[in-house]
Amino acid sequence: MSFILEENNNVFKTKFTTAGGFIVTFLGLALLALAERILYDAARLLVAPPLDYFDNLQVIAMHAAIIVLFLVIALFVNIAITGYKQKYAIALVPYYVVSIFLSCQLLLQVSIYFYNHHTTVQFYVVMLALIAVCTYGIYFIQKRQVIVIE
Repeated sequence: MSFILEENNNVFKTKFTTAGGFIVTFLGLALLALAERILYDAARLLVAPPLDYFDNLQVIAMHAAIIVLFLVIALFVNIAITGYKQKYAIALVPYYVVSIFLSCQLLLQVSIYFYNHHTTVQFYVVMLALIAVCTYGIYFIQKRQVIVIE
């Protein structure tokens, strides 16, 4: 039984059957719920109170370590199966989406923390550094892969 209607070079443009779409959505939500629970439990067990996602730098650092690890694993898997992306698209899409969501969550946490606890100049320096790192990461990933845009 195939869960893919139409394969595409771009994993995000792959068309899934109804059952395939359900599986992708369910896996994505399960991964997101598991990741959020891991973030919560790691912060609760390893960081001194208060457990605040936006004002406790130790919580943010713990989340950063876990989210960066998840992102590196997702990127490594992506690079490792370059020739088989269409075959494994049903499993790759949820990991991509969850890693993007968690990265955005981390960027929001860091942004709010620096906005509340640092001067305007420090805030701009940190935000420009984050933008530079993210831009270089996108450039590096696109340089290593051929991305077809239709």
